[in-house]
Amino acid sequence: MSVAYSPNGRFLACGSVDGVVTLFDVKEGKRLHTIEGHEMTVRSLAFSADSTVLITASDDMHINLYDVEHAQPKASISGHSGWVLSVAASPNGKFIASGSADKTVKIWDAATQACVHTFDEHTDLVWGVAWNPSGTQVASGSADKALIVYNIPQ
Repeated sequence: MSVAYSPNGRFLACGSVDGVVTLFDVKEGKRLHTIEGHEMTVRSLAFSADSTVLITASDDMHINLYDVEHAQPKASISGHSGWVLSVAASPNGKFIASGSADKTVKIWDAATQACVHTFDEHTDLVWGVAWNPSGTQVASGSADKALIVYNIPQ
C-alpha cells in the first residue's frame, strides 16, 4: 500500500493492508524489522529529515512514530475523524503534516504530537500532503480535484 525511502538512503519502509510495516536496510539488502502497530491498512509512510524516525499513517485513524534503529514506538497521534491517508515530515523536523478522509489537513508538532493547526478547505478526501523545501508551506491534493498550498507559521 505504501513505501518510503529514508532521506539518507539507508532504509526502505513498506506498509501493507494488514497494518504491518516492514523496514529494510537497503545497503545490506535485508529486512531489519517488522512493525505491527496499526489495526488497519497503512496508507502512507514518511521519514524524519534525519532518518531516525519513521512516521506511519493508517485507516485506523492514527499516526505512529517509531525509532528507526530499534523499531520501538515513540508516539501515537490521533485527532483525525477519518482514515489518515497521507503524512509528510517537515524538512526542519519540527512538524508533521497529515491528510485524511475527514477532508482536513493537520499540522502536528513533532516533539509534543499536539495539533497546531487544522485546515478544512477541502470538500473530499485528502490523498496527499507535501512540504516545500524550506518548510514554510504544505501542499495538499484531494479527491475534490483541488491542490491547495498552505503557509505554515513558524
